[in-house]
Amino acid sequence: MNRNVSIAAGAGFSLGGFFVGQVARFLYSLVVARLLGADALGTYALAIAVVQIAEVAAMAGLDSALLRFVPAARHDPVRRTELIGSVVKMALWLSIAIFLLLELFSAPVAEVLHGGRLLQLAVACYAAAIPFNVASMLYGNAMQACGNIRPKIIATQALNPILLLFFTLLFSMAFGSEAALLFPFALSAVISYFWIRPRLFPVAGMLPEVGWNGGVERPVLFYALPFMAVSFISMSMHWLDVMMLGMLTDPATVGLYHPAARTAGLIRAVLVAFAGMAAPVFAELHAAGRMEEAGRVYRLLSRWVLTLVIPLLLLFALLPGPVMAVFGSSFSKAAPALVLLSGAALLQAFFGMAATLLAMTGHARLSLMNAAVALLLQLLLNLILIPRMGIEGAALGSLLLFLMLSVARLLEVRSLLGLHPFSKALFKPLAAGAGSALGFFFLPPVFYTLPGALLPAAALCVLGLSYAVILLLLGLEEDEREIILQLRSVLGRKG
Repeated sequence: MNRNVSIAAGAGFSLGGFFVGQVARFLYSLVVARLLGADALGTYALAIAVVQIAEVAAMAGLDSALLRFVPAARHDPVRRTELIGSVVKMALWLSIAIFLLLELFSAPVAEVLHGGRLLQLAVACYAAAIPFNVASMLYGNAMQACGNIRPKIIATQALNPILLLFFTLLFSMAFGSEAALLFPFALSAVISYFWIRPRLFPVAGMLPEVGWNGGVERPVLFYALPFMAVSFISMSMHWLDVMMLGMLTDPATVGLYHPAARTAGLIRAVLVAFAGMAAPVFAELHAAGRMEEAGRVYRLLSRWVLTLVIPLLLLFALLPGPVMAVFGSSFSKAAPALVLLSGAALLQAFFGMAATLLAMTGHARLSLMNAAVALLLQLLLNLILIPRMGIEGAALGSLLLFLMLSVARLLEVRSLLGLHPFSKALFKPLAAGAGSALGFFFLPPVFYTLPGALLPAAALCVLGLSYAVILLLLGLEEDEREIILQLRSVLGRKG
């Protein structure tokens, strides 16, 4: 199976897992909005922002270090076991320390974010999940570094959010709204951890007799620290709009904004799926000096990401009000924010592969500088726009930020590596998207009278079908035909 097929197959599974996870998280936001209200949803968003930023600090960049160092020990199971054991031990102690700090300072954190007792309890309860989430992610990355990303995707992107949704519904019916908001998050993390833990040794080819005897690996730690800084800043950027809305407004306003951000995040999930598979490929090609092939893979993946996100982008741009009304009639006022956030997600999805390429080709410091400057810009934009425009200001700040960041990364990849994401084949998804949007305006008026969630669901079907038909009429690229034929051959042999 050639590299294109391997990437497509792995990214296909990743994309499927991310899609399931994003749908489960979307449904979770929908359930909380419908059953508990905007204030409870805002409390959840603020608490999860604090905890996920803390998780990045607890991870300490060691997840990226596993992807870099474990493949080099593919033929040495003793060394591989020592590496993974060392990383897990370091992260375990760090995650426990950060968990205890959050427990200690949950009240001041809630006060800064204009939350009350409920937010304090949420931060304290969610913090208990940190050691389990960190361990699950590191186990998953260790297995990914050994060529099997499936356990990681299942545990972190499918099982965890599905359990969160299930336990929220269960606790809501059995124990009431407060218990449904506070306890399912940590419970889901614990179960996901115990699902992935026994798979580590056989999948990663580790030796049980070596166990966790590895000491502190200084080269691994020194490599990981810049990635920790980049990841910490990136996660802070991801949640800064939510946290600043909390500091400058209240949890109810955050509750209106969060569903729009979660919905637009469906677009970004496509990039995350492909970037996870592309990272080791870029690292391998760079180490072998095969930058021409790295550029071809870069252009190919950028085109695939754009091709997949356009139908969702069209839905959110053409029917933002009905999409947001799915969460409740009061959430339709967040429709302008959804449009702006969708534009930001599109920029992040198409140009975001450049960040992975830079990180995997020895430019970690540049990635850190990019992230630090972007965080300062986002902070400034939010301080200017949120007091004047509220949730629309936060969304506009995100759009302007990713526009500037996309241009910067594009120029950096071009000047440092001589690569770019553009190809002639990009006109096909763009033309198909334009044709689908144009045809949508010719639908009969009765179509727009469909009630509730039926309208956005039907619109997505219409847009997706017309988009696919136009793409097929324009013709598939040679690499896409090759992938379809080889995957069909593989599936035929399995059948």
